[in-house]
Amino acid sequence: MGPDHASDWFWAVLESTRPRLSALESWLESQPREVLEAFALAYESAAESLADFSEGVSVDGEVWSEDSTEDLCLWVVGQGRGLWSSVVAGDLPLAEAARMYLGRAPLGPDVVTPWDGEVSDPGHRGYQSPGAIVHGVYRTRFAEDLHERLDGVRGD
Repeated sequence: MGPDHASDWFWAVLESTRPRLSALESWLESQPREVLEAFALAYESAAESLADFSEGVSVDGEVWSEDSTEDLCLWVVGQGRGLWSSVVAGDLPLAEAARMYLGRAPLGPDVVTPWDGEVSDPGHRGYQSPGAIVHGVYRTRFAEDLHERLDGVRGD
């Protein structure tokens, strides 16, 4: 999948709210259900375009678990279109992004200010990343689990 895989609006939302997670939280709180679902699907799709989580990523001779690989890919997406595009295009190996994620390599020019992790609604604690906050907002607003809802949308 190419660098334009995720919609422009998705990347614009991430860039316009960074580095304040509470700004992303507020934006999500103002959107209709369908936009929250589309945001979550775009985030998930962008992460999945980086690697097959089940295969893991090999970093310095160690193959990461499926969950760790997924966490890494979600982190890459959260860094914005620049880093994501570099990885998805193959210009930056995922293993090198993993070293950045672990603090073992300097953050490249495509990594911008880290998200601050502050949320306004105490009910959103535990969802303190740009990929997870949409799940907390969805649960608060619609009293439903977004993962289950998306499974129905995708037909899983």
